[in-house]
Amino acid sequence: MKRVRPADMTEMYALRADTIDYFFPERDDEVESWAKIASEYGDDVLHLMCGTGEILVGLAKKGFNVTGIDLTESMIYQAEENLEDEGIENFDLIVEDARSFKVGKKFDFIFISTGDFHHFLEQEDINLVLGRIFAHLRPGGAVAIELFQPNDQDFKRPEKRYRPFRETPPGLKVWKVNRSSYHADSQILEIVERLHVEEEGEIVEGEYDIQLQLHTEEQIEHMLKDAGFEDVKHLHKDDLVGEHDSWIVLAKR
Repeated sequence: MKRVRPADMTEMYALRADTIDYFFPERDDEVESWAKIASEYGDDVLHLMCGTGEILVGLAKKGFNVTGIDLTESMIYQAEENLEDEGIENFDLIVEDARSFKVGKKFDFIFISTGDFHHFLEQEDINLVLGRIFAHLRPGGAVAIELFQPNDQDFKRPEKRYRPFRETPPGLKVWKVNRSSYHADSQILEIVERLHVEEEGEIVEGEYDIQLQLHTEEQIEHMLKDAGFEDVKHLHKDDLVGEHDSWIVLAKR
C-alpha cells in the first residue's frame, strides 16, 4: 500500500484531483445559484480556485464565457478534460495562485465557491486575494464568495467515515475518514482527513491536515470594504437554489 502525506495544500489537492468530485452531490443547484447571481452582471465569469471545473461546465452550458484559475495543475488538467468532454470550446484555464494571478482582461463576475476562501489563514493573504479580484473586475462588476458560519463554541468531532455521493466507475473504490475540531477564539476549523483510493487492485492512502479560517458576516464585510468594494450583501438559503449550509457574500466594484 502506498501512503502519501502531503506537505502543503498544493500536494493535498493534487492527491484529491481524481476523486474529489465523488464526495460532492451533483452540482446542478450550485450551478443554478451561481448563474442566477452572475447573470445580473454580465457574461464574462472567472471561477477562482475552480478545482475540477464542474461548476464552470454548468455555467458554460448556460452561455457564460468562463475562465478558471487554480494553483494545482492536476485540478486544471481535470477541468480541461471535463470541459472538453462536454464539447465546450469557449473557455480559459490557468494555473495560478489566487494571491498573485494576472490575467489580461477584466471580468463581469468573479467568484470563489465551496468555502475555498477559508484556506487563507493570514490577513496578508486575504488582502492579496481581494486585491487581485478587485484589479480584475470591471467597474460595476461583482465578487461573490461562498463561506461557512463560525460556531460560537469549541468542539471536537470524532472520526467519521464518508463514502462517495456518486457512483464510481467499475474497478474504483474510494472512501475517506476525517475528524475535526474548532477553536472559537481563533475561529479556526481543523480537519485531519485520510483518503483511501483503490483502483484495479492498487491502493493509495493519503492523509492531510487542513486548517480553515472562518469569518463572521461582519468580519468579511469589513474586509471587502477595506479592499475597495461596496454595496455588500449577504445571500442565505432563501436567496439560493437548493439546500445550503453556507452563505454567499456579494459585493460590487
